[in-house]
Amino acid sequence: MSARNVVVKGADPRDAALRVLILPHAGGGAAAGLAFAEHAPADWLVATARLPGRESRIRESVPELPGLVTDAVATLRSLPGTAPLIVVGVCSGAVIALEAVRAVQAEDADLVAGLVVVSQWAVTEKPDPDRPSLRDTDDPARLLEILREFGGVPGSLAANPEMLGLVLPAVVADMAAVQDYTSGPDPLLACPLLTVFGDEDELCPDERTEDWALFSENVRAVWVPGGHMLLADSPDAVVDALVGNLDQFTPAGA
Repeated sequence: MSARNVVVKGADPRDAALRVLILPHAGGGAAAGLAFAEHAPADWLVATARLPGRESRIRESVPELPGLVTDAVATLRSLPGTAPLIVVGVCSGAVIALEAVRAVQAEDADLVAGLVVVSQWAVTEKPDPDRPSLRDTDDPARLLEILREFGGVPGSLAANPEMLGLVLPAVVADMAAVQDYTSGPDPLLACPLLTVFGDEDELCPDERTEDWALFSENVRAVWVPGGHMLLADSPDAVVDALVGNLDQFTPAGA
């Protein structure tokens, strides 16, 4: 496992009761999962993927979606330990997570115990053909305006021009990689699916999220206090949502 590709916190892999791999929101690096790890139970191993184009991989180009999925799959397979593994995908990271879980389940249906989708509307929704595209401009102000429509920039980051300048290329590349993505429920997930949304998230109302129920035979939706950037603004709520629904990922009779 390359330390460049992931940061692991929490329990020793040999003793962990649960392994969690976080694929963060657009532009997010391994630092995006640190607060989640701090709130997680002590017997969890919490790993956060560091995709190309950020932090220690900032010199690497951000690939298109298939390349991001391949990178995520490699990280997933390399995680230490044998405890049940739950993959948590946040916003654009949920698209990468969905395809990564699909990829590994084609070879090993038992490798992933569950997928958690956070702050991402159901991907059955076709993009509006009239919406602005991130590929149509390289003006930073216009890119930021478009990204705000997608909910892709935390407020604290948008208010810090210096930091924004460093991470904006990765944010734009991540969002561009998924902005035209749609998928039906097939191939169906072999594992349970938990969806987590903020009750003040205008981007993820009921009508935009209900189709996630089609993607697995075992789906549960949880609404928590907060807006769209749950991992950044309310990591404790995301942890609590997972803790409160661990029974969903436990096989009957186990």
